[in-house]
Amino acid sequence: MSDPASPALPGVLEWSRGLASLSLGVPPCPGLRPDEWAETHRRCQEFVERWGIQAHAAGWDTLRLFGVGPQTGTMRGDFCGILMPLSVDVHEVMPEWIKLGKWTAYRHEPVKMPGMIPVWECRR
Repeated sequence: MSDPASPALPGVLEWSRGLASLSLGVPPCPGLRPDEWAETHRRCQEFVERWGIQAHAAGWDTLRLFGVGPQTGTMRGDFCGILMPLSVDVHEVMPEWIKLGKWTAYRHEPVKMPGMIPVWECRR
């Protein structure tokens, strides 16, 4: 019998490996202070561990979650994945939305900044 979550594993492994490649003490992009980055990094890792398979299976992709602008980083919140930066707990993941603390982030069709990249591909 096959594992129903197995199609999600390559995406979740990408997220996990990408986050693991980043230094906890050095923000990877503009717009993040060191203390803010440490918290975001920790919470993003927790998200992948707890919600990763469910999020991937629900259709959440790398850029919608972890995307940043290559030059602007997180300074343009309208061109960031919903987990960049992440300072609240994730409470629920559904195909159309993710519950973040007291807020709900909805998945819209991608309105991506040209060249948007995963945070782990951004280098200051």
